[in-house]
Amino acid sequence: MSDDELNETTSTGNTQNPDTTIKLEENNPPNPNPNPNPNPNPNPNPNPNITAIDFDPIGSVSEQRKAHLPLLPLLISGLLLISGLILWFLLTSRAVSINASPDQASISISGGPKFALADHYLLRPGQYRLQITAEGFVSYNATLVVTDEDRQTQSITLTKMPGHLDIVTSPDQATVFIDGQSKGHTPLSIASLAPGNYDLVIEAPRYFAIKQSVLIEGLDQTTHLNLELKPAWGHITFSSEPPGATIVVAGQAHGTTPATVSVLESGEAVEISLSGYKTWQETLSVPANENKQWPPITLLPADGQVHISSRPTGASITIDGQFSGTTPTTLALTPGDTHGLNLFLNGYENARRQITVKPAEQLDLNIDLKAKLGTLNITATPQGTELYVDDKLRGLTPLTLTLPSRPWRIEARHNGYTNKTQSISPKPGIQQAVHFALKTVQETRSANIPKTITTSAGQKMKLFRANTSFTMGASRREQGRRANEILRKVTLKRPFYLSTTEVTNAQFHKFNSEHNSKHVDGNTLDYLTQPVVNVTWKNAALFCNWLSEKDRLASFYIEKDGDIVGINQQATGYRLPTEAEWAWAARKQSDGSMRKFGWGSYFPPTRKTTNIADRSAATIVTRTLIKYNDGHAVAAPVGSYPANIKGLHDMGGNVSEWLNDYYSIALGLSGSAAVDPVGPDRGEYKVIRGASWRHAGITELRLSFRDYGNKVRDDLGFRLARYAE
Repeated sequence: MSDDELNETTSTGNTQNPDTTIKLEENNPPNPNPNPNPNPNPNPNPNPNITAIDFDPIGSVSEQRKAHLPLLPLLISGLLLISGLILWFLLTSRAVSINASPDQASISISGGPKFALADHYLLRPGQYRLQITAEGFVSYNATLVVTDEDRQTQSITLTKMPGHLDIVTSPDQATVFIDGQSKGHTPLSIASLAPGNYDLVIEAPRYFAIKQSVLIEGLDQTTHLNLELKPAWGHITFSSEPPGATIVVAGQAHGTTPATVSVLESGEAVEISLSGYKTWQETLSVPANENKQWPPITLLPADGQVHISSRPTGASITIDGQFSGTTPTTLALTPGDTHGLNLFLNGYENARRQITVKPAEQLDLNIDLKAKLGTLNITATPQGTELYVDDKLRGLTPLTLTLPSRPWRIEARHNGYTNKTQSISPKPGIQQAVHFALKTVQETRSANIPKTITTSAGQKMKLFRANTSFTMGASRREQGRRANEILRKVTLKRPFYLSTTEVTNAQFHKFNSEHNSKHVDGNTLDYLTQPVVNVTWKNAALFCNWLSEKDRLASFYIEKDGDIVGINQQATGYRLPTEAEWAWAARKQSDGSMRKFGWGSYFPPTRKTTNIADRSAATIVTRTLIKYNDGHAVAAPVGSYPANIKGLHDMGGNVSEWLNDYYSIALGLSGSAAVDPVGPDRGEYKVIRGASWRHAGITELRLSFRDYGNKVRDDLGFRLARYAE
């Protein structure tokens, strides 16, 4: 076959089967039995044969090359991606410096990517876990917050771990104090002490204390101390005549004389005693580590002991003229000497004795005292009163007692009466008459009621025991009398208090701080010392109940839903005066007559005695006393004018006063006197008594003038009252 034919055949084959190729192999004869792995022919055939073989077409080779070519771009892309991520991390990270103390501390940051540089870390904003550790220090664990700031610094100082202290002393069992607190006895180990300086004190009996400062480094390290305490005593040698006496130092026996004992440098009590001899006692001291020789001690014979008693007891004793106590008692006497003994007791004759005792002798002496008697003839009201003499019942009155002439405590007792006690000394040979006048419990309680009291709001109140009957109202013949001033008899038995002045603005403000007494034509009524006005009767009653509660008294007025619905007449709480009390306090004089005006019986007043409508009020009120000037156009400060004979101010002027009673026109036809009347049970109006700065007429200025109302007025206030029991 020619070359052209061969090429043509080859080309045709390639066109028909692109996946295979035929390869021409020279000097290789055809293999009649094709084998994937033909054995080589050792004898080459000189005649070449053509054999078909597998091959990859040109197109396939290109595709394989294309399949392997992306490895490099992928590698480049990966590197670019990593570089981008690194660049993104670098651009979005913040420089964070962690300054840790001590310098050798180890720093660990977890919770996200980080990059450590020479003196800081690169961290993206967010939260990380920061741990810092160092040997001997408490580990630091915390959340590290990285913000958007470019540079951030965290400074952390680790806390030293506690240290420990071991103390050994000679001698042991010494007490250890750290900063003044006892920690125990040596040998001692004290664990977990915070680093720092401590004041260390070590004490042991009879040794000098060690006081020093100790430094605890901490870091879980132990400080070891080995300390020796120095003795705080010296030695002293004692001898005595006679010898063999017991030596006691600070209560502890230390042998017998002659002997050497230790005594503290600070001083100790030393006793040397021997039976039959007086004990020798001194407080001695010896410098530490020194030795002393005490001069020989001569013991003196022991005193004799005498126990002296008397009947009765309590007699005073003198020995050789010197007071030596009272019976019974035991005294030490010098042996061999004769001593003069004298006993004396009020109401008894003196007893004298001569006493001699031997060394260490015990002597008992009992002496009966002879009484000097006097006689008491005792009576009492009521009869049958029990008599107690020095708390011992001696009988019922009348009673005759013969008693020694000395002071006796005699008490009279009777049921329903208050006990009464007297100290009485009977006179020898003389009969004395003694009388006990007992008061009932009620009489005693009444007698003990304070004459004046002051409320918690500051009102001074005075006690009155009227205990009398009198006539209220005025005679029809009296000039200015009104029809409601009917004469009627009343009796006041129950003791009561009245405030010496009217209630002031300052006192009322304690109850109602918002109250304003207002003004009249520019003249204020609201000064603190002026009487409170423009208050209703209900306001006044509620003030009384408020004050009763503050002073822990039973309320007189009964409240319900903020209203006054009745009275508790047995209560001793604050209230308004009854009309009978006011009339008695304003009018009744010591001679029994009834006063007409606040200043007397004449009209008009001639001197400044009360605050009524005078010429200073001419521009405010239409009717005034032109020839009278009290110095105040409106209400004056309470107590500005003289008090009446009962010590009460402004009963006939300044401001009119609300009273407790409902208003009525009492007929007074029964002829019997009402006892402690409080007025009708109900009504529309309340009684008003007393003149004011608005009054100038003879009718209103009279103390018997009766007014009434249920509205506030700028010249109407009140004063306090209460029952004493």
